[in-house]
Amino acid sequence: MELRQPEKGYRYNTDSILLYRFASQKRLRGSILDAGCGCGIVGLLLARDFGLRLVGVDIQEEMVTFATQNGAINNIDARFFAADFRGFDIGEKFDAIVCNPPFYDASATASVDPSLKLARYDSALPIEDFLRQAGKLLKSDGDLFFCYDAARSAKALKTLNDARWRIRSIQFAHKESRSNARLIFIRAKKTPIKALEVLPPFILRDETGASVDVRSIAKQAGTLCAA
Repeated sequence: MELRQPEKGYRYNTDSILLYRFASQKRLRGSILDAGCGCGIVGLLLARDFGLRLVGVDIQEEMVTFATQNGAINNIDARFFAADFRGFDIGEKFDAIVCNPPFYDASATASVDPSLKLARYDSALPIEDFLRQAGKLLKSDGDLFFCYDAARSAKALKTLNDARWRIRSIQFAHKESRSNARLIFIRAKKTPIKALEVLPPFILRDETGASVDVRSIAKQAGTLCAA
């Protein structure tokens, strides 16, 4: 897949590719909303692989322009909207929602770049607001896929529980096998489930360099980036 994105500001990274892999472990059908879509990478990859009807939304108009171009370049029928996710409503509910939300604590550290502030720091989209709006836009048996800072997992899991989401599966990503987890990936539903699945972790590097996980994910994604 060929992808265009800005030379400066927010650019997709490993988090996006891992989120794509995490969501693709479930057989997806129907429609998907990519919330905070950026250049569209996650939603476009999933739409490509599963033949999904894709809608994307991002608060930054520049990113929506890139996402729209990327859909056209790769012959994927998708609609992208420039809007704040917290008020987004096109009169449609979705079978799945995927999101790489802004999850860093802006009170601890924040970028001076306006684009990065919106894309990375939770002041732009607090998790409580994110989950509330996702619940409105998801079908009753739909799936929500998102990632979060592993160091703030307790906050994410408590907020999900308080909002009456049911966690279906989680998976952690580690830079190396002996390092602390860097990211947590979460699949949640509004309907009751029997048990939580804790999936084997993503390991990004081993003694040879890029791990087997990373090489496998890169092959599955098949992305080619252009500025």
